[in-house]
Amino acid sequence: MEHQVTEKPYILAVDDEQLNLELLRFILERNDYEFEGTSDDDYFFELLETRKPDLILLDVIMPRIEGFELCEKIKGFESYRGIPIIFLTGKVNVQDKVKGFEVGGVDYVTKPFNEQELIARIQTHVELIRAKNQIEEQAQNLKQSNDLKDRMFSIIGHDLRSPLSAAKLKMDFIMRGIIDPKDEKFLDETVYDLLKTMDEALNLLQNLLGWAKSESDQIQMIPEKLDISDLVEQTFRLLKLGSDHKHIVMQNNVPEEVFAFADNNMIKTVLRNIVSNAIKFTPVEGLIKINSKHAKNHLVIEIEDNGNGIPKEDIKKILNPNEHFSKLGTEKEPGTGLGLILCQNFVRKNGGTLKIRSEVGKGSTFYFDLPLYSEED
Repeated sequence: MEHQVTEKPYILAVDDEQLNLELLRFILERNDYEFEGTSDDDYFFELLETRKPDLILLDVIMPRIEGFELCEKIKGFESYRGIPIIFLTGKVNVQDKVKGFEVGGVDYVTKPFNEQELIARIQTHVELIRAKNQIEEQAQNLKQSNDLKDRMFSIIGHDLRSPLSAAKLKMDFIMRGIIDPKDEKFLDETVYDLLKTMDEALNLLQNLLGWAKSESDQIQMIPEKLDISDLVEQTFRLLKLGSDHKHIVMQNNVPEEVFAFADNNMIKTVLRNIVSNAIKFTPVEGLIKINSKHAKNHLVIEIEDNGNGIPKEDIKKILNPNEHFSKLGTEKEPGTGLGLILCQNFVRKNGGTLKIRSEVGKGSTFYFDLPLYSEED
């Protein structure tokens, strides 16, 4: 299990007494805090801009500016508003305490400093703000994840309805005798259309299931020795109906005895989705090639087509997992964009990155890297 490395808390202080700053540095650094201090309020804002601290220590009484006024200035910046501020003061009257809390302070420490009290108060507020920031980050991530799930389920629900409705309509026409099974075009047109729509529905369901498992971390990655050339041949056989219908030539240029060390089901899913997309966006009588290249201890797999190509601005959208992007193919074939999100996820789980090279009107190459298999694996 990985343990998250937490960096030392960073404390920034403003005090007009250099001796106090040196004492604070001594106390905080020996208690495993990072510290920076200044007596210049202008330089303080330079330090603040350079690195955002976990907590600020402010002297109340200073010659140029009162600590309460400086606190109000800090809280005036939205990006600094959440930083906890502890006031350092020799005075402890109730009126000052109330004013300090009113301007946004969270606590007081009296001079001369008691080390245990100072550290205890700093630690409490650092832990509080870090916990608050973590909860806010988790809430934001959860919201983004839920928004993405809602959007994807909506897309899938809409796109599943289309092929299933089309298949039902065809079968209804057959049952009513509107389409004659004895007609010479029955096999070439009707049966092909039914197979095509069922393939679309099945592909959507497979992607949805894979994506859902991946998002919930229910999918287990089991790397093994993979014969890439054989996986490419399996993919071509699986998608033969679509490539034959558009008279697209499929070339497997991956040499035999080229092995990767990756998860079999995940890489099959990646190849199926990318080749399926290539068929969709390659015109009739086009060409799709799958190549492989060695790069250090990795294998690069390329799926190259001579189709429509992708504009640069669309490539960013395609590779953005938080943005749904989909276009119709050359024969108006539909898509959800979910397949490539799943591909990116699966490639990443196997230690690689999915990338795209493309030129509008000339075609696209989708490529990703996988670890090479070695006898030591």
